[in-house]
Amino acid sequence: MNFGMFTDFHVRKGSSQAAAFDESFTQIAEAEQMGFDTVWLAEHHFSPERAVLASPMVIASAIAARTQRIRTGLAVQVLPLTNPLRVAEEAATVDHISKGRFDFGIGRSGLTRYYQGYNIPYAESRPRFLEALEIIMKAWRDDSLSHDGEYHSYHGVTVTPKPYQQPYPPVRVAVAGEDTFPLIGAMGHPIFISANTPRPQLKERLQAYREKLAESGASGPPDIAIRVPVYCAETTAQAQEEPRTSAMSAIQYAASELIQTAASQEIADRMRRIAAAPYEQVLQERVVFGAPAEIIDTIKAYQQDLGITGVVMEVNYGGQIPANRIQNSLRLLSNEVMPHFK
Repeated sequence: MNFGMFTDFHVRKGSSQAAAFDESFTQIAEAEQMGFDTVWLAEHHFSPERAVLASPMVIASAIAARTQRIRTGLAVQVLPLTNPLRVAEEAATVDHISKGRFDFGIGRSGLTRYYQGYNIPYAESRPRFLEALEIIMKAWRDDSLSHDGEYHSYHGVTVTPKPYQQPYPPVRVAVAGEDTFPLIGAMGHPIFISANTPRPQLKERLQAYREKLAESGASGPPDIAIRVPVYCAETTAQAQEEPRTSAMSAIQYAASELIQTAASQEIADRMRRIAAAPYEQVLQERVVFGAPAEIIDTIKAYQQDLGITGVVMEVNYGGQIPANRIQNSLRLLSNEVMPHFK
């Protein structure tokens, strides 16, 4: 089981952007010392009230230079907003700087605000994503790349450097929509899933993913990582009460901002359900907040029901949990939860 810490580089209310960088780099150093396997980086644009993590590749490079053991992954690089050749070069560079401690997580995001800011129609997000991924794979594999596509054309270019990991870093794709699961399964890639999707739907969609993955000829068992808010404290009451304000802030943010920029009716409806849910329902369905034994049981249930191989833990859900409490949660996860899965 891979245990990863997900970070947004949140901006705290009343604090500065510089402080957001400092706090997150400190948490990443702590996560490495505590034995976490991976730190996962989000990508946000035009959201000063939320996060400063607009350049995950740059941050991944900084983390690689500051650490010795922990892996760095993108969760996710939004491919349709990029020049795929530039991404191929930068990802390979980070792979070398980290000596192979890099995971290439990719997606297209369900939020249209980013696309509007970059003046890219969201209706083009899927074909742009698929074309960009095809180009990046070619750039890493081939000595000379030529490509004539709908959005990009290149002729006889040699992308340098090639990745440190051969043939390339692990490629993991974020999936959410029903039709995306079999599509990515047919391509043979590992996936991210979200705890925001109801469990029965997740199980059905994962079955479609597994069927197409088997047909693709991919080697090894399915590699499925679930992203979910996680908070651990000494008692159940503490674990539920200490992150309450921050968690409800995250839910209200979804209600006031994300619904307006959702890319599909399914996403908008899901966000409305989350926003309208009472905190008790959130605790039951959307987050993993508890004492160590409860978190162990929940992760084991994810393993049994969904077949997960990794947990991408959003340890500061809402961005307002006090730093010392996050540190305590990380310590408990490291000392009392993770050893049960290693």
